Amino acid sequence: MKKISLKPLNNISIALIYDLPEKLVRTSEHAFHPDAEAEWETAETIERIADTWKLLGCRVQKFPLDPSFLNAWAQQHTSFDLVHSVVEGWGTPSRESWIPALCELSGVPYIGSDPYAQCVAMKKSSFKILCRNFGVATPEAKLVKSEGDVDALPLAFLERPHFIKPDCEGSGMGIDGRASVGSSPSRSKELCRLLLQQFPDGILIEELLEGRELTSGFIGTEPMTFLPIAEIEVPGGVYGLANKSKDVMEEKVSFPKLGDSCERVIFQAMHTMQKQFGFNDFVRFDWKLNRQGEPLLLEANPLAGLSYYYSVLPKMAEAGGFSYPQFLERLALSALQRKNDRKFWYGQSRLRPQPENTSLP
Repeated sequence: MKKISLKPLNNISIALIYDLPEKLVRTSEHAFHPDAEAEWETAETIERIADTWKLLGCRVQKFPLDPSFLNAWAQQHTSFDLVHSVVEGWGTPSRESWIPALCELSGVPYIGSDPYAQCVAMKKSSFKILCRNFGVATPEAKLVKSEGDVDALPLAFLERPHFIKPDCEGSGMGIDGRASVGSSPSRSKELCRLLLQQFPDGILIEELLEGRELTSGFIGTEPMTFLPIAEIEVPGGVYGLANKSKDVMEEKVSFPKLGDSCERVIFQAMHTMQKQFGFNDFVRFDWKLNRQGEPLLLEANPLAGLSYYYSVLPKMAEAGGFSYPQFLERLALSALQRKNDRKFWYGQSRLRPQPENTSLP
């Protein structure tokens, strides 16, 4: 492992913003989905992240997303050099962009991809269309958002092997190994109707690829560091919510030798997506191989889990020679390169005293 360097981040002030690692209060008025908190980090992970920032010489302010958050932010955000958000939120395709957008409005640099990239990646159907436009291959898919859409699904498509999942969720939400693999057109239509009641933003029916499941990623932005490509294997072959426990890592993660052509396609696609979508600092990409052994992109995760014990991306970084502190340090140094970016000017102009004469010559 590389020796940890404490100097670059020494005395940097970091705000660590996170969802409260506890169950939402469910009422008749706010009937949250049973798995609404599935993506939220545990208290143990949040503490480990905070302790790692301190190890790297940072001053850490923990900011839970509780009812007092906005008041606390208004009073304290001007004192932060950098924000690290692991907020996943719930209930809207823009939920992972809440904190990045607030940071840009407030003129505060943050770790991770910008609000646009977060929103586009969350809505898998739109992301697939854009990827194809930029030459990144993805499986064929159909989106349903209503009963009419379900009824209009082509029979020929449903008679081919397919996979059913929510269009705007992560961590395997809405994916069940017993049901998500299409078995018949009538059964698939029934499942789409049921899922639409729970996930009204849409259901994606995707061509089922029966090859190996891979995940790739990069850290940093300029320059990017491609991490070793991992293979994911799970009992039953369906990578869903049941496999993504916050208590134990059920999936098997290995780093197989892939062919040069496969690696070249994946690395080139990541480079293309970073440039076209504004992905920054850390992203994980999920792939499956088709019968010809060609990788097709399933989705991108610009807010991939960073847990040291159950998340895949830190394991990929470790395989690439980065200890957990070095991994987080790389994310922070990458983000700080953008601290003077124009996206923060609007917010900073309202925080700093302006010169008397601001007219242009």
